[in-house]
Amino acid sequence: MKLTSINFIYKIAAVLSFIILISLLVYLTYNTFVLNDQQYQTTEKLLIKESYYNAIRNDKLYPGGQRIFDENINTKLNLLDSLQLNDEEALQQTAEKILHDIQRDLRKHNTMDSVFHQIIRNFQLGDDWEYALNVNRIRVFLTDDRKVDIYTPAPITKGDQSTTFGMNGFRIGGTLKKLRPHNAISEINVSSAEDYSYQVSFALFADRKNRTLALLQLVAPVFLLGIFAMVTIIIIYLATYRNWIRQKRLADMKSDFVNSITHEFNTPIATIQVANKTLKSQQLVKENKGMEALTDVIQRQSARLQRLFAQVLDITSMSGYALKKENTSLSQILHDIVADYQIKSNDSAIDISFQSTLQQDAVATMNPFFFTTMVSNLLENAIKYNKKSDKKVKVELMEQHYTWRIRISDNGEGIHDKEIKLIFQKFYRSMEKSGSGLGLGLYYVRQCVQAHGWSIDVESVIGLGSTFIIDIPKNS
Repeated sequence: MKLTSINFIYKIAAVLSFIILISLLVYLTYNTFVLNDQQYQTTEKLLIKESYYNAIRNDKLYPGGQRIFDENINTKLNLLDSLQLNDEEALQQTAEKILHDIQRDLRKHNTMDSVFHQIIRNFQLGDDWEYALNVNRIRVFLTDDRKVDIYTPAPITKGDQSTTFGMNGFRIGGTLKKLRPHNAISEINVSSAEDYSYQVSFALFADRKNRTLALLQLVAPVFLLGIFAMVTIIIIYLATYRNWIRQKRLADMKSDFVNSITHEFNTPIATIQVANKTLKSQQLVKENKGMEALTDVIQRQSARLQRLFAQVLDITSMSGYALKKENTSLSQILHDIVADYQIKSNDSAIDISFQSTLQQDAVATMNPFFFTTMVSNLLENAIKYNKKSDKKVKVELMEQHYTWRIRISDNGEGIHDKEIKLIFQKFYRSMEKSGSGLGLGLYYVRQCVQAHGWSIDVESVIGLGSTFIIDIPKNS
């Protein structure tokens, strides 16, 4: 897939993720706002409600409201009874006149201002509280279950929240403009079962003047924290994306470089080797022992250069995504590697053996070429740095719970503890050990192990030898 296509996909994914995060933040902030709105000033409203009940005990609306209703209704009960039986039009006009007088007197003699302010002062609730006092219904009961509605709320409209808690009644006092279920303190209905009595329903609302601003201040920390988290995520994403683009370009450049120099280096090396073989076959060289020795040097060093170059290319090209893996029998490939190395060494002082304790064949997903080179490097190190006259190397394959374990042991000089942490570093070579090389052998081993997702460990005893342990997960 081209880099431009990958960039486009990443940008689309980033935009979609950003939209989802914004939507989630708005949703969470809104729900937090609604929850706070429902629970806002709950304690204060309970205090106001209790004090209001105590203030109007045996009264209506506010202290003195009972007298106003009695004066305007009780004196006209007989008239209402007669008009309902004889003249509906006059009854309607009389009811409207009674309602007008009640509204006028209630508003004129309203004592709720002082009552409410006293409640606010007693509990030190602050100076930014407002109230609204509404009358929701006035109904007169006559005889024989007959009744006259002096005042009835407007018809209920579907979806109209103003029908809750009598918010559609007429106002007696207070400056609170917006009446909502959340700022309702109480709704009271006072009635009697006796004939020639009346029913009054009224409601009290109270709230702070800047309720919305106060709620926004409550949810602001959550919202700002969400914004901060989103900005942080965006910054991290942009930094990661830029770094990924840079690494992708470097990886492409590295791949192009490796592909380019593979031909450029192999061609002159092969040419040198061919020319050297041709030169070596000449009669003049065969007769000149000094020149023949020089051709041998050329052959050895060109072969060494070719091996070192191949190793560097393997390390450069090896990566987890580039490895071509296949199911491989561990027993078979280890047996073949050991057998090939025995033929290659052709030295009676070198004893290389392979032993498997498995009852069944162990199969692992790997790149056989890299695995073979890795084990060969370990075998070569075990021989190269062993100064004993009889060199012994043992390769073992065993089962360990969830892994296949490979142990490669030698009877060499061992590795100091302080060096065990360094031997896998690139170009590291022990100063106490002689030998040719670039210090890439064990680095190659570690790269191969990491590229396959395996693990490697080292056990060593000075004077007795070292053991390299490779654990391969069974499901790998």
